[in-house]
Amino acid sequence: MSKRTIAIYIFLASTALFLAGLHTTEFVRINCRFGLFVHEMAEGTIGPFPFLYGEPYYDYLSIHTYLMYVASFLGGVNMLTATLPSALAAGGVMSLTYLIGARMSNKFGLFAVILLVASYEFLCIARAPSPDMFVAFATILSFYLMYTAERDKKAIRLLILPLLFILGFAVRGPIGAVIPIGVVCAYYLSMRRWKTVVAAGILGTLVMACCIMLLIIIIYDEGGREMVKAFQGAQVGNRMSSGKPFWFYFTNAMGSYSLAYPLAFLVMGTYVWIERKKYFAKVPSDSYAALRQGLTAWFFVIILGMSIPGTKHLRYVVSAIPAAALLAAFVLVNPDKLKIFKKVRDIFLKICKIAPFVALAGVIIGAIVLKVLKIDLPVPMFLPAIMFLILGFALIGGTRKIKDTDRIMLTVALTAMLFFVIKIMIIEPIETYSESSYKLVKKIEGLRPVDSKLVFCGIGPDGEDLKYCINLKRSKFYIPAFIALDKNEEILNLKPGTLIIFKSNKTKSIKPEVGKRLQEVAKGDLGHRICTVYKLKKK
Repeated sequence: MSKRTIAIYIFLASTALFLAGLHTTEFVRINCRFGLFVHEMAEGTIGPFPFLYGEPYYDYLSIHTYLMYVASFLGGVNMLTATLPSALAAGGVMSLTYLIGARMSNKFGLFAVILLVASYEFLCIARAPSPDMFVAFATILSFYLMYTAERDKKAIRLLILPLLFILGFAVRGPIGAVIPIGVVCAYYLSMRRWKTVVAAGILGTLVMACCIMLLIIIIYDEGGREMVKAFQGAQVGNRMSSGKPFWFYFTNAMGSYSLAYPLAFLVMGTYVWIERKKYFAKVPSDSYAALRQGLTAWFFVIILGMSIPGTKHLRYVVSAIPAAALLAAFVLVNPDKLKIFKKVRDIFLKICKIAPFVALAGVIIGAIVLKVLKIDLPVPMFLPAIMFLILGFALIGGTRKIKDTDRIMLTVALTAMLFFVIKIMIIEPIETYSESSYKLVKKIEGLRPVDSKLVFCGIGPDGEDLKYCINLKRSKFYIPAFIALDKNEEILNLKPGTLIIFKSNKTKSIKPEVGKRLQEVAKGDLGHRICTVYKLKKK
């Protein structure tokens, strides 16, 4: 079977994996925002940015929303159609990860793919609406073109790079272009191609400058100087403000992006210790060392670069995780026959064989504890338990009579499947249950007077209110009103019968004269926040 055929199968299988079960999943957390973007676009609010409550949302450009809107024609606005564009991009990332690794060996590429899908946070991002996944696709395709152009002596492939910079910008704004441009420059820097670094930097800067100028012209034409200032504040000012510490990605990502992330650091640290100053020495372009050098440059330019802004989220560095997975594959392939990699691999394989039984025990113990403590949290048990048993017996008995390298690959693949089973059959149902807002919304809508707005006091906009609005029937949709918590006396100016929602832990802030006019009518969860609903009584 050719490598291209395998890459196509990986694309199809991984895309199906990323979409499995989403048709019955409720919008929760940040996904509510993307669902509302699509709803508002469907209702005619179109511009360079997506809209929220009829106002532009400057953190994103509208291309990703257009893609979700087109996907919604397949079955309405739901998690499946909203995730479809980013799932396709994630499938492309998986295929390209394989193709890069397969340049060294077929097994190297397959190991990298397995480690990538076993990285929990990558799986989470791939199974949600995420413009950052398009940046990851543009980044890995940029690396693939450079890497293969160098090995195959076909520099014409590099002409596609500016288009990838534009793709990243179109979906994610300036940050979407900066990441692939940085990877291109870092790759040639690792090869000591100084002139190419300068040329790539100038080209990338020109492309991004043209994109920014064109976008500003469009924004100015749409909303004038005020909209331009709002865009600059959202895309630059807010991101550079103080926030999480510099080392956030070096600590939090270790667990969230495992297995690939910590194994990648092990590989880089080991080779730095062995080679020291020769880590980036000149080597043949078709060697494992050349690939390792390029991957290291790719990985660190993103992790270090994205550590500078104060605003940090794990999804911002998803473009670096394919590089981490390819680096982590060195442990399993071990091309240089290093003893430390063999020891780590043997320990890892032993853990893999008991992991399904540990997961099974965890599910059973969790269900028993919840029942004893009478906690109303459904833990899916029967189907996951069967899957864990099957995977456990497959890991013990199914890997005995096959070749060593095939045994290792099957063991790692079955362990990756364990990650998927835990994610889709246990974690996602529990997250959806704990974050569900549907029941409270249904109850409130049954109480809300006809043609009366709902008022959020001390909530939103762009907070728990999103979880409410995404669960509304669009025929009953309305833009809610918002009142600051410290100005809750403004509630007295509302029409009697109006419903007001507070976070339950903030009701002590209600002023006495306001409290006398409020009647509690409902209480429940909006996401993971307990909220109390009041009705404004007549004087």
